[in-house]
Amino acid sequence: MANDSTMRLMFFFLFVSAGQSFVAKRPAVLGSKAVIPFLRSTTSASTSTSCPMLSKSGGDDNTTNNYNNNHKHKHRVVSSMSRRSSLLSFRKQGSPKATNSVCGRTSTARSAESETATLIAEAENTTNNQDRQELSSSSSSSSPNSRETLTLATETDFIKPDRDMSQYRWIKLHNNLQVLLVSTASDKSDDSEDGDGDENSGAKVEAASIHVQAGHFDDTIAGLAHFHEHMLFLGTKKYPGEDEYEGFLSKHGGFCNAYTDMEDTNYYFSVTSQQVDTNETSEGLRGGLDRLAQFFIHPTFDSDMVERELRAIDSEYRNGKTSDAWRNYQLLKSVSNDKHPFSNFGCGNYETLSSLGSPVQELKTFWKTHYTTSNMRLAVVGCSSLDALQHTVEETFGELAVSDQPPRREKTNPLSPVFPRENAVHDPQNPAFGPDHMGKFREVIPLLESRTLKVQFVTPPVYDPVLRKTRPHRVLSHLIGHESPGSLHHLLNKRGYLTSLSSGAALDASDFSLFSVSLALTPKGMGAKDEVLDLIFQWISLIKKVATEQPDLLAKYHDELQQIGATNFKFREQGDPTDFCSSASDLMFETSRPEQILVAGSRSESYDPVIAAAFMDRLRPQTCMVNIVDSDLKQEIPDEWMVEPLYGAVYRESLVPEDQLKRWDNPAEIHPELHVPALNEYIPTDFSLRCEDSGDVMTETERERTKKEPPAMFYESENFRMWHKMDRFWRVPKTFISLSLVTPRTYESPRSMTLSRIYQKVLNDDLNSFVYDASLAGCNYRINCTPRGYKILVRGYSEKLPILLETLTSRMLSLIKELKEGKDKHPGLYDRFEKAKESLLRETKNYRLDTPNEIANYNSRLLLEENVWYIDNYVELLEGKYADKDPLTMEQCATVAEESLTSSLKAQAMCIGNIDEKGTKEVIDVINRVFVDKSRPLNFAETPGFRSMKLPTRAEAEYIFGPEVRKELIPVKYQELASSPSEENNAVEMTLQFGSDSSLGYEGIGVLDLIGHLAYSSAYNQLRTKEQLGYIVSVYTRKTAGSTWGLTVVVQSSSKSPKYLEERIEAWFETFRGELEEKSPEIFAKEARGVVVQLMEEDRKLSSEVGSWWNEISATEANHDQMGTPAFDRLEKLADELNPVAEGLSDTTLVGSRRKSPEELKERLLSMFDQFCTSDSPDRRVLSSRVFSHASKAEYEESLTEPGVLSSYSDMRYLKEFLPTWPVAPYWRTSK
Repeated sequence: MANDSTMRLMFFFLFVSAGQSFVAKRPAVLGSKAVIPFLRSTTSASTSTSCPMLSKSGGDDNTTNNYNNNHKHKHRVVSSMSRRSSLLSFRKQGSPKATNSVCGRTSTARSAESETATLIAEAENTTNNQDRQELSSSSSSSSPNSRETLTLATETDFIKPDRDMSQYRWIKLHNNLQVLLVSTASDKSDDSEDGDGDENSGAKVEAASIHVQAGHFDDTIAGLAHFHEHMLFLGTKKYPGEDEYEGFLSKHGGFCNAYTDMEDTNYYFSVTSQQVDTNETSEGLRGGLDRLAQFFIHPTFDSDMVERELRAIDSEYRNGKTSDAWRNYQLLKSVSNDKHPFSNFGCGNYETLSSLGSPVQELKTFWKTHYTTSNMRLAVVGCSSLDALQHTVEETFGELAVSDQPPRREKTNPLSPVFPRENAVHDPQNPAFGPDHMGKFREVIPLLESRTLKVQFVTPPVYDPVLRKTRPHRVLSHLIGHESPGSLHHLLNKRGYLTSLSSGAALDASDFSLFSVSLALTPKGMGAKDEVLDLIFQWISLIKKVATEQPDLLAKYHDELQQIGATNFKFREQGDPTDFCSSASDLMFETSRPEQILVAGSRSESYDPVIAAAFMDRLRPQTCMVNIVDSDLKQEIPDEWMVEPLYGAVYRESLVPEDQLKRWDNPAEIHPELHVPALNEYIPTDFSLRCEDSGDVMTETERERTKKEPPAMFYESENFRMWHKMDRFWRVPKTFISLSLVTPRTYESPRSMTLSRIYQKVLNDDLNSFVYDASLAGCNYRINCTPRGYKILVRGYSEKLPILLETLTSRMLSLIKELKEGKDKHPGLYDRFEKAKESLLRETKNYRLDTPNEIANYNSRLLLEENVWYIDNYVELLEGKYADKDPLTMEQCATVAEESLTSSLKAQAMCIGNIDEKGTKEVIDVINRVFVDKSRPLNFAETPGFRSMKLPTRAEAEYIFGPEVRKELIPVKYQELASSPSEENNAVEMTLQFGSDSSLGYEGIGVLDLIGHLAYSSAYNQLRTKEQLGYIVSVYTRKTAGSTWGLTVVVQSSSKSPKYLEERIEAWFETFRGELEEKSPEIFAKEARGVVVQLMEEDRKLSSEVGSWWNEISATEANHDQMGTPAFDRLEKLADELNPVAEGLSDTTLVGSRRKSPEELKERLLSMFDQFCTSDSPDRRVLSSRVFSHASKAEYEESLTEPGVLSSYSDMRYLKEFLPTWPVAPYWRTSK
């Protein structure tokens, strides 16, 4: 798989995602959790690090979404998602994030003369006929005394996708701050014509981000830039309260965050608005901008908060010490040239930062030096007009001091290697990686079970102006990472060596990049690493040879990527405004012409063989580093190893032998099975819209109304239902097909689940050779095995989608036949089967080494849910004496898969998008032919059902544990010792059950969500900010199997024990109760309105709408209501329960629902809190899940004697014998 960091902007752009994924977004459970770091290389989907057996019951399938994450030091997330209940995340699970950039992997035939092939060129020709102002430090300059705002690009200048209704303007304020304004007012739904006065509709996300060209490369002491970023959040002169900024955003359904990178720091926030008047900026956006602007006008840098925030930085650092990703990244920095700023310790810790002589003065000096307007770019998205947005920005950010200094990266210091560069920053005489650092092996012992081989080449910066024009690294990445027959991937996979392969610019700075070829290997592959390395360099040598001898062929690959990029840009849909702002504010520094900022990630100039050859020449053994991460190296002699001092990575280095360097540099032969790929035949050319076939003409208002229409039942049989909706609003030539096959066989036993997961892995591996080109061309799929059966999700350009669906479903059954025939007839398939087993074992074992808060979460679920197999059950089947005695075989795998797919099942499917009734009937025919006609209907007794256990009250616990438990505030506690001796963190997850769907109803669930909304900020402020218990603190509303609801509090700490954390959580509950009592009814009403606008946040693209409807359809499975009608209006009813009575609105807007006054809302919330949360309530049902570090082992052992403490899976099963389950009737089927 190709991975090009320069294409990262396509993931976010235009609130956009060229390649959408159906993966449901997992609720942001840990709002303050540091993002797991990766270099800008991506792993393929086959290398999921989540435990493969832990798919949540209740319909929430835990699939893994892979992202390109930098090693950025995240601040803290005060995210509305992180405190919203599962009912909110359930609403938004179908709003998937971008996964893989199509441009990095796709290709288009150069000869194809479709209209999209010339789309961008035509748009640019039109644009070029107009006068353009070049964006530079000197362009459009104004005198410091002038208050004039200059417009650098107007709405008519911008090159936009076809369906982008937003309006754009690029301005420069009088103080030289450049700003990108985006107004979404023009694509606002015209609800006024509906005549229903529905105040719950049309909520939109507004966002802003400011990007500063200053990062840890600028540190004068380790961690200063990161520390500075943290301190800005803790008060300004105008808004001195340390939680003022975050609290304000929370009240407006928003969140904020920031990250510090090598050379950049980025601050961003979002709010949710239902503002109708486009002539005024919404209160939330205006207030957010004003508070953010104060960071750069008059921060306080309060000395009273320095010590506390130093502890927070240190906690963040310690969290990273148990992450292989962070350890490996810091190792790369540690072995680099110590005279280059890449070697800086970017995170910092208490030791480095406490050495500051005068911390406040150092912070002020850093702020004054680097936080200048010429070093900043601002991006704002709002639902008011451009003029209104500009006025607000002028009022808020116009107060920043004038700066006439050039941006940092415009300081001239040209680089010499290969390409001259006018705008470099660092001295090329002190490169990050010089000759002494290259031509080396670096072997690393990981914490987790892992085997990776990474070859990193030092290259010129990929954002060099010359490289940015033609992007030779993109074609190179595309070819190296190709997975078709004849590729390196295909050859290594065929030999059983490979799990995944990715390539691309993995790390880029202003004066260098690291181009990486990264392979995840099997034990067999790691054992043959010398052969693998030989083949890598043979493959690179072959590509270089083709580039030299057949430059026209390389040009065609380049043009394929261009055509795919043009197609994706033309039909690009809106994505998350926050992601857009964060990325756009960064890209504003890289874009020389403002009007091209939207298209910048989708185009490059014509292929240049000279530049390509020069770049490829840098991919030589003499300019590479070979990094080998292998858990089997733990068996080696300890004396040979070194320890990286900051994060503790264990490693050793050696020179690559001279004869090996020569062999790699000039291979004597190229393996005969290696050859470059053919041109892609799956590039779509038909982009016609089915909604136009009938000739019906709809107004924009009529199309807006169709957006709210749910899919209709199109087909129904005894065991199969199909829902359909032909899109008329989004008008993009894409179709989404969702299929759920419910069967009891997959989760029948640990063995059946293990075999089903193996089948899924073998299937996905096998399908790659069939559909890789289709995936490059924009047609993608996902097949997941879940406790309920199988989920098949297919999406992409409509023209080629039927072929893909037919191929996938047919291959599912033909593969079963081949598995049955055994390894003698299919030795290659046997290798894939064994590889899948090894991969599953590694992932499952690694889950036990996850962070303590994640382990605590898993253990909670083991106890809270009725039917959950224990992780050790799976490990025993895959290794050890049980696995040796009764091994898992291909034939057994085939049997379980066949019984799951063709014995008895129920099917539900949905087709939405550019698909008419005829196309939907064809999909029905395929599903019936392949699955339904071969199966008998699944009766209710056979349908897999998942329920939640009813935790005991303190009185009920006495019957189980004895009278001693009566004095315990928490009658049920599960605890375990961390698996890794090096784990420094303790964790507690405390869950209080409120009830089931049927007991709570719409009203109860709505009020619970409001409690969670208020609790998050309160707990974060008290436990994280004030008490500094740990870096991870979160509160969220929890939905478990069978739709049982509760409130969960999570704290992870490197300094406090689990028992102490429990005490502080209990103390916070008392404090929080007082805070609730003190809030006025009007504040309750405003906070409730914030939750409502989150609930009613409108879909921003077709894939989001698909997810919204599919979630409601899937919910009928989760609630044993599969053949019931989905509650498509569920969210509106929930929102109505939280809407206080307002002037002009009826008190009774729903049957069985009465809007409450603010006083009634407060009374109801306090009543529920007192019933389910207070420690003396007889109805309180609470569980604490503890994880102890080895430093707390003595307390762990002492706690084993406490009443109500469980410490094994057997203890859990014993407790469950005494507990009833909650009913599963969905609340939309009840009268409440």
